[in-house]
Amino acid sequence: MTRLAVLLVVAVLAAPACAPEDARPADPSPQVAPDPAEASSAGSPAATPTPTTPGTPSATPSAVPSAAATRTPRPGRPADPRWRFFTDDRTQYASPWFPGRHPVMIPFGCTPAPYYSPDPSCPDGRGFHHGIDVAISCGTPLRAGRPATVLDHGALGPAYGDNPVLLRAAGFDVVVGHTERVFVAPGDSIPEGEVFARVSDRGAPDGCHLHFEVRRPGGEVTDAVDPAPLLDLRP
Repeated sequence: MTRLAVLLVVAVLAAPACAPEDARPADPSPQVAPDPAEASSAGSPAATPTPTTPGTPSATPSAVPSAAATRTPRPGRPADPRWRFFTDDRTQYASPWFPGRHPVMIPFGCTPAPYYSPDPSCPDGRGFHHGIDVAISCGTPLRAGRPATVLDHGALGPAYGDNPVLLRAAGFDVVVGHTERVFVAPGDSIPEGEVFARVSDRGAPDGCHLHFEVRRPGGEVTDAVDPAPLLDLRP
């Protein structure tokens, strides 16, 4: 063998063996992108989470408002659908005789309200209302606006309901009509501020309300005077 042949043999034997491309072992830890659905179901965090400070609202708040945000104030007592108002005065009045503020339905004097017979002192065949009607829901407590003594109401008649209250207060007879659950009896003394009855619609064609009428002591309905000073309505 020639010297050149010997050198070629030695070079071939010294070269490392190379595996074919398809015979190379697979990467034991391939990097596979996660399935977004699987990542979501597994609760995986986002690839680039944004740090948040406790108490800081999200940059994209929910489109559905919370129950507190949509809550509306609840009314105390519903209006009576039978109420009818025969005055342009829509002032909400307070009084020492009842809680809250309420509008007048029918004022004292001549009125177009259809519940009263024509009065010769009123024009256009109108009737005369001998008290003040205040729109107040049934069950509302009534309290004595002045110290009072309870009188027998037997002579008042059915127009005021079957259980009205007759009081002697500030030197006048006070008729409180359309009441229920009366807590006093004739002869009782009522201190100012004490609850003596509740509002009702008994004998009233126009819903729950307070009828407040003031007469001269021992007088009849024709002796009624303007009750506004004693009712003490305050805007």
